[in-house]
Amino acid sequence: MFCPETVHAVRSAWLKSQGVFTALDPDFGQGEQFEALCKIAQTDGHAPASQLRYLGLLEESASHAPGLHYLSLPEINIELHLWVGPAKAGLQEFNGQFDAVLHPDAQRLYSRRIKVQALKPIQPASVAVVGAGIAGSSVAWALCKKGVKVHLYDSASEPAAGASGNCVGAFHPHITRGDSPLSKLSRLGFQHTVQALKELSALGLLAEGEDWATPGHLQTVPHDEAERTQETLAMLNFPETLVRWAQPNELLPTPLGGLYFPQGGWVKPAHWVRANLKACGELLTTHFNSKVTNLQALREQHSAVVVCCAEGSIDLAPIEGAKVSSVKGQISKLRSVAQPGVVLSGESYAIAPQGTDWMVLGATYERPVVDLTPSTQADAENMARFSAAFPGWPLGELIDHRCAVRSVWHDRLPAIGPVPNKPGVYMSTGFASRGLLWAALGGWQVANYCTGHAFESKLLGKITPRAARA
Repeated sequence: MFCPETVHAVRSAWLKSQGVFTALDPDFGQGEQFEALCKIAQTDGHAPASQLRYLGLLEESASHAPGLHYLSLPEINIELHLWVGPAKAGLQEFNGQFDAVLHPDAQRLYSRRIKVQALKPIQPASVAVVGAGIAGSSVAWALCKKGVKVHLYDSASEPAAGASGNCVGAFHPHITRGDSPLSKLSRLGFQHTVQALKELSALGLLAEGEDWATPGHLQTVPHDEAERTQETLAMLNFPETLVRWAQPNELLPTPLGGLYFPQGGWVKPAHWVRANLKACGELLTTHFNSKVTNLQALREQHSAVVVCCAEGSIDLAPIEGAKVSSVKGQISKLRSVAQPGVVLSGESYAIAPQGTDWMVLGATYERPVVDLTPSTQADAENMARFSAAFPGWPLGELIDHRCAVRSVWHDRLPAIGPVPNKPGVYMSTGFASRGLLWAALGGWQVANYCTGHAFESKLLGKITPRAARA
């Protein structure tokens, strides 16, 4: 039910607040109240100093998959967090942290099940970030957007020296039969990624179609898994704008069917990293050729320290009981004879960005990590997998190859948030092979922690740095 008086009352309270003002809309419906608040903010001609964090509950939706959804409107300082699913589960997801409730009867109806808890803002003098890849640069930009001075440290002579230095990478949502936390988080991370890329493009720091694009993503599956995968899609009943089944030879000449994600895409990670750093402006000070072996000095110099150095993170900020491993991956860059037009994964990983004359295949999954020297055997494996999935597809000459290391936590989820028993120390790491899905989400969440605006939710609680279960 739309109530103009409630909307204006929330707007008035928001204008008087500091830091983050959180409003709960327990009956989001068609979003009338949210749209009304946005229109009022737009007509004011300036963004309020306080951010509006709008929490909406939507029992079901034909256009949104179940779970948590995110939309940022930085020009009017509003964030929408929409929970699609049972209202009771939504209240548990948001943990009852808000300053106002929309709808006239909502306060009475929900008063026994919620607890108002206003967030207290913190303004750090400065924050040290260790690691200048996609994780660290995303944290740096998120902090600088909040007006925080950042000192970025990396042992290399330039940014994106590790896995973020690969020429191109893929990002797309993930689904599992039981819609696991990994799948829900992948959809949330995907939204943060697209939001970040669009925002950087609006600033003129990235070019859509040249530095990133969303042409769609086909995840092929083996013949013996096709029937079960289609059953999974039917059970989940997700909108086809998120995922649908693609028949063999429907999108590309292949005997394999697969999951097609129409919004899936690719990005050139090093370009994204550099765009993040440029967006930071004068609030960022970089320290390259600076290997950090101990956090003590940084903790004494800065208000907080964020560790974002992949496999080295757990060495700098040990967590008792944590189990982290490293995996080597080699990509092969070939001259492109014919471009697939969509991003490929599953039985073979391949990306050919629009406007280029090359295609990337890979990446291998090698343990243990002995060295990072590319091998002809790994190139042959990458090409063999592609030819098996796409028989008859012409492959050009090998023009380059590259190895990098993935950091994998025991449950394959990232580690984002405060490090246990180390006040003022945070992490954004453990991205495995999904760094392009987790980086923007990690930057946003860590920046919220550092400024006292942590967005607590049941789902995000699963990715705080943690020990493995006994």
